Amino acid sequence: MKYKSCHLIEHGISINVDCIQACCLSRDFNKGQLLIMPKFENNKIDWEHLFFVKRNHRTHQKNGRDLPACEGCYNLREEDWDNDDYISYINFDHWSQCNSNCIYCDVQRNKPKAKNNVLNAVKELIKQKKFRNSGEITFQGGEPTVLKEFDELLKLFIKQGSRIRVHSSGILFSRAIREGLKQGAVTVVISPDSADKQTYKTVKRVDKSDKVWENIKHYRKNLPVGLASNVKVKYIIIPGINDTFEEITLFLNRLKEYDIKSAIVDVEYTYANKNTGNVSPHVYILMDYIEHFCLENNMSYDLYDSALYADRNRNYEKTTDFSTENLKNEISKYKNQNLSLNIQYSL
Repeated sequence: MKYKSCHLIEHGISINVDCIQACCLSRDFNKGQLLIMPKFENNKIDWEHLFFVKRNHRTHQKNGRDLPACEGCYNLREEDWDNDDYISYINFDHWSQCNSNCIYCDVQRNKPKAKNNVLNAVKELIKQKKFRNSGEITFQGGEPTVLKEFDELLKLFIKQGSRIRVHSSGILFSRAIREGLKQGAVTVVISPDSADKQTYKTVKRVDKSDKVWENIKHYRKNLPVGLASNVKVKYIIIPGINDTFEEITLFLNRLKEYDIKSAIVDVEYTYANKNTGNVSPHVYILMDYIEHFCLENNMSYDLYDSALYADRNRNYEKTTDFSTENLKNEISKYKNQNLSLNIQYSL
């Protein structure tokens, strides 16, 4: 049957500290997330009940009414969806411990300090043959490398033939991640947000810039050409903090120096969410500049959630003149216009 839905509504779960959701995406603070289990107890997941709830969600979508939490999401698309009960996407987000303290992240401040273990529950899902071997796994958190069961979970899903994406601060080097990269099973995303030591320290509130870039270099080292893009380095544009031509250029040149083949761009979530359709033009100019640099240097370029929404609601034409003088002039021209952060950084 053809209807509008998404792979996360159909077959995805996001395991949080105290609940289980269909995903970790939300474009409206008031609508909340698509809950599957409002309460999640340590290592216990009632898979039968979980699939019952997901069937109800599918029925809702089949009736042509978007689930309230999903209205306006870019993941929704119309196609023929199957009716089978299985999981093909898991987002692990069930801990809050981190070795960084980013100014734009509220995980450590607002997330409950639960210490959930999910390894046994995941093993049960696999035992029931309800996890598709070609499924996709994402680790967010918190910092995955400080999670005690991380290595074992990673190895388990590598054995299952899963596609695995790990979002890491890069502060701790992980042999398990490195081995997964060599096997082509793991993609690691590290977000230093700057190549300048002082800016990094301002954003992350830890003095680990040299260590992070050293680990990025080590993850990339000796990977064959076909796997090089599995080391992805992300830049979150934070208006008022790291949003200058000089900062971006320093970052891009560092990627080139380390032979990084994949860059990801995002825009600080609170700013982007509260300024949909009114993002300052200088942010778009920076996004266009990064894209242009990547194309010129044979690097892949991707937008993450907030940047993707900002780009789809773009109120400024694509930049075409990438000369240094023009970029500096254009960024200076717009930098102080429409720049409403709506966020208080505890610097």
